[in-house]
Amino acid sequence: MKKRIISTYFSVYINEKEVVLHYANSKELAQEFQFKLEEDAQQFYQACLAIEKSIENLSGPKKEVIHNQWVKQTLNSVDYEYVEY
Repeated sequence: MKKRIISTYFSVYINEKEVVLHYANSKELAQEFQFKLEEDAQQFYQACLAIEKSIENLSGPKKEVIHNQWVKQTLNSVDYEYVEY
């Protein structure tokens, strides 16, 4: 199952147990999350989309920072590996 969503400030891609985030104005090229379970990857992907909808009324630069903070908070009890490019 491969899916990609692109918004004005980030894109998110999922492929099985891998989720990759790209932020438009970030110094990092990508943030890659490798999950042990495909279900965890799917839940994380859905959380990324839900967070985007909940902050859509904020100004552009704030969206990236808040989205990235909230996304990482959803990972508190999840087993994953993280790579930043």
